[in-house]
Amino acid sequence: MPSPYQTLKNIHRKLRITLKEHFRPEISQGKVKAFIKSNISIEKPNFASTSKPTIAIIIPCYGHAPFLPEMFESIRLQTTAPNQVIFVVDRSPDNSLEILQSLISKHQSAMASELVILQNESNSGQAASLNKGIEYSHSDLIMILNDDDYLMHDSIEVTYKILKKYPDAALLGGHSLHFGSDELKNTTKLIESICPAENIEIDLRNSSQTLSYRKYNDINMTHSGSSFYKSAWKTIGGYYPDKSKRLVHFSDRDFQLRMNALFTVALSNITPLSCWRNDSSVDQGVNS
Repeated sequence: MPSPYQTLKNIHRKLRITLKEHFRPEISQGKVKAFIKSNISIEKPNFASTSKPTIAIIIPCYGHAPFLPEMFESIRLQTTAPNQVIFVVDRSPDNSLEILQSLISKHQSAMASELVILQNESNSGQAASLNKGIEYSHSDLIMILNDDDYLMHDSIEVTYKILKKYPDAALLGGHSLHFGSDELKNTTKLIESICPAENIEIDLRNSSQTLSYRKYNDINMTHSGSSFYKSAWKTIGGYYPDKSKRLVHFSDRDFQLRMNALFTVALSNITPLSCWRNDSSVDQGVNS
C-alpha cells in the first residue's frame, strides 16, 4: 500500500506528463497542417499504374565497417533480387569503402543486381546520403537498409505482395526483430516463416490521420526494411537534411510523417519486416 506522499507524487507525475503531452506534443500539429496546406494543390502520382515495379535498395554507410559483410549477405540471399543496390559512403572514418569494394568484387558475377558505390566528398549525414542514392536510382520502388542492420531474406518478395494487395499505399513499413552482438545467427531470417504474406495484418493509415498524431511512435516503423515509391519521395521533397525544416527532429520519422500527411501508409505492426541491430549506433543525434 503506497503512502499518502507516494500517492500524491504519482498523481503529480501523471498530471505533468498529461500537461506536457497536451501543450508540448512531440509532433507539432501546426507544422503538420502547414506542410499539408503548402502541398494541397500538388499533383499526386498513381502507384497502381505501375504493374511490375523495379526496386532499389539504398544503404547509407557511415562507421559500421564490421557489420557490412552481414548486411551484404542479407541482400545477396534475397529470394527476389533487387534491380539495384546503391551504397552511399558518407565519408566514413573507417574502411567501409574498401570492404564494400571487396564484397562487390567477390559477388557481383553471381548476382543479378546492379551494385553501385557512391561517395560523398564530405560527411553529409544520413538524409543527404539517402537523397543522393535515391536520386541516382532508376527504380520505381526504394527500400531502405541501414548499414548495420539485416534484411529478412524474403523482404523484397513480401514487400511486392503487400504493395500489390494495397495499391494506394505509397510507403510500407513495419517493426523489426532486434538483435545484438552475435545473436543474428539465431534470429529468424524469413518473414513468411513467421506469417504468410497474405495473412500479414496491415494497418492502413490515410493522410487525415496525421492530424491526430502527438508522439513520435504514433506512426511507428523501423527505417530498415521500409519501402516507398520514388515518385512519392519526389512529391514530398525527399528526406530533409536541414533539421530546422523537419516536422520532427529525426530524419526518418520526419520523412515517414510527411509521407503520411500526403499519402496512405501501410504498417505491419505485428509481423516484422527486417532485423534491427540494437547495440551499434554511431551517429544518434549527430549524423541522422
